[in-house]
Amino acid sequence: AEDWLKSDQLGGMVNLADIKGFEGLMDSLENETSGWKTWYDCLVPQDEPMPGKWEATLSQFQKLLVMRVLRDEKIVDGVTKFILHNIGRHFIDVPPFDLAASFKDSAPLTPIIFVLSTGADPTMYLFNLAKDLSMFERLKMISLGQGQGPIAEALIAAGRESGDWVCLQNCHLASSWMPELEKLLETHQTMKLNDEFRLWLSSMPSKVFPASILQAGIKLTNEPPKGLRANIKRTYEDMTEGEFKYFDEKAEGGDQEAKVKMRPWKKLLFGLAFFHAAVQERRKYGAIGWNIKYEWNQSDLLTAQANLRMYIEEQKNVPFETLRYVVGDVNYGGRVTDYMDQRCVAAMIAKYFCPEAVEDDNYVYTEDGKYFPPPAEDLASVRGYVDQLPLIDSPETFGLHRNAAIAFENSETKYLMDTIISVQPRTGGGGGGKSSDELVAELAADLNSKMPGLLTDENAAAITFAKDAEGTLNSMGTFLSIEMGKFNKMLKKIRSTLAELERAIKGLVVMSAQLDDIFQALMFQRVPNAWAGYLSLKPLGSWFKDLTQRVEFMGKWITEGPPKGYWISAFFFPQGYLTAALQTYARDKKIAIDTLDFRTVVTKQIPEEVDEAPSQGVYIYGLFIEGGRWDRSTESIMESNFGETHVYMPVIWLDPIVRGDPGQESKLYNTPCYKVSSRAGTLSTTGHSTNFIRQLQLPAGDMTPEHWVRRSVALLSQLDD
Repeated sequence: AEDWLKSDQLGGMVNLADIKGFEGLMDSLENETSGWKTWYDCLVPQDEPMPGKWEATLSQFQKLLVMRVLRDEKIVDGVTKFILHNIGRHFIDVPPFDLAASFKDSAPLTPIIFVLSTGADPTMYLFNLAKDLSMFERLKMISLGQGQGPIAEALIAAGRESGDWVCLQNCHLASSWMPELEKLLETHQTMKLNDEFRLWLSSMPSKVFPASILQAGIKLTNEPPKGLRANIKRTYEDMTEGEFKYFDEKAEGGDQEAKVKMRPWKKLLFGLAFFHAAVQERRKYGAIGWNIKYEWNQSDLLTAQANLRMYIEEQKNVPFETLRYVVGDVNYGGRVTDYMDQRCVAAMIAKYFCPEAVEDDNYVYTEDGKYFPPPAEDLASVRGYVDQLPLIDSPETFGLHRNAAIAFENSETKYLMDTIISVQPRTGGGGGGKSSDELVAELAADLNSKMPGLLTDENAAAITFAKDAEGTLNSMGTFLSIEMGKFNKMLKKIRSTLAELERAIKGLVVMSAQLDDIFQALMFQRVPNAWAGYLSLKPLGSWFKDLTQRVEFMGKWITEGPPKGYWISAFFFPQGYLTAALQTYARDKKIAIDTLDFRTVVTKQIPEEVDEAPSQGVYIYGLFIEGGRWDRSTESIMESNFGETHVYMPVIWLDPIVRGDPGQESKLYNTPCYKVSSRAGTLSTTGHSTNFIRQLQLPAGDMTPEHWVRRSVALLSQLDD
């Protein structure tokens, strides 16, 4: 099985075989290899029988353990099935949102609390209820924030006398006023309130929201519809016939121009509904969907809808470019803070807001032909078309490769496992195995014995820190000395805390909060926060191995001189390394550094084949491509192979050129390069992102660069395992 199982999966099977109930597991893997391979390769392993005797002998929970080892991306589906069989469907299905039923249970003293979730806005449901109960004119709303507390207080005071409804939105934004609200509601207990008075509160989940109000109130949450079909369905269910047939009614009234506008309005309205659903559904794919999760909701759709109608009504011809800018860059892009995400929004909306979508009856949004703007003349037929859309969306629907589903399932599994670990008791119970103290002490001693030594320039090669004729240290040497300082600071911290932890476990020193944090991290194979010098998402074992390899690479650079190719993943600050490489060229050629940039050339070499440095610029390696793959024969980006989420890149030559030089290919995709797969970063004090390194230009091949933008193709300097 070594040819189709990863080493960590084999290790997991060996560990399982030591647990009671799994005796003979490794023999079965060896003797019934074809059965295990069939189960391993199937799309839904949770629904397939286990190979050999294991289907009958293992309990449902034990089968989950095997799935956790071999197919851990499917563990969430497996747990869902486990819950369904053991405690019932009630714990899986989401109940419908029924505001009227909840209102019947309310009273003047009982606030009704909307717990907000990303993408769901309950305001419209409140408006509709108020209209049904003839309270719309008496519904007073205010969004809380700085200075809004006294106004809200006055509204509540007036409402309890007159019987108005008062709605305080976004309570989580008024943390300093929450204690005042708590006192105010306590005073209501002794007051005579108008029977019609109701207090509505809305808040994101927050630690500042008073517990006493939560306990006293009726809690409601409205999850956004899950899936593209449900999302578009809600848009068209909330739409009236009058809105849909806006230009039809104008044409019937004698407006000749409106006749021409009926078709663009209906086609682009569906395109907008599809776009709104697609940008929300991409969120579930994590960083490959959006670098940052944005909170788009119904209000964005309604605003974009109003703009769409206004521009179609006021212009003789449909202003596609203006619509793409207003809806894509302003309405939806206004929430977007990451440049790569802004680029993606623009590439997505171009597919739905284009002349072909209006004029061509055979135009489709997706390659499989299942999604297209329907030729419907009335609202009922559009709703009918939406009802027959697939229930389960493939990632290709949103412009992603189907491998994105694997990445999404992996992130769901990681979140589930992290949550389970976080609620584990902190003390071990009785049992025959080693105590947690013994396990952590052994691990700490093992790590301490394998710790690499500090980096020093004692045996440095003459060329490493060579100075020029004016006595200035070479740029690469300057960068290396800064990195050495950072590595040494980190290594000293790890060594000292490991020694302290061993003493604390023995009871020789007090277990401080920091040492307790390190203890818990080691127990669950995580990297302690105190050690995290550079950005990494690896678990402890592979993180420590990676650290020793980084130190070894830096040590070789010091003692043997600049390497022929640079492992870019080894650095704390790769942006600084790239600047140093440019500066070396600028000093050599006497050119101002701010006029220079890098041209990206992907070679056919692997790191081991590099036998000499380039004549100018640098060779770098250690990057992985995500969202696509690098094809060595066509020397361009190609679609990923199924199941292959990351592909190792060959050596890349960064060749310094003067900015604006002719000769750059037009079909180049500006590929963002990140340190780790989370992609999102914060702006550090140096003005650089903590995660984004730079863009590298790669040939787009047979596809347009916009195709790879929608695919979210990026380069990563390290993986998560």
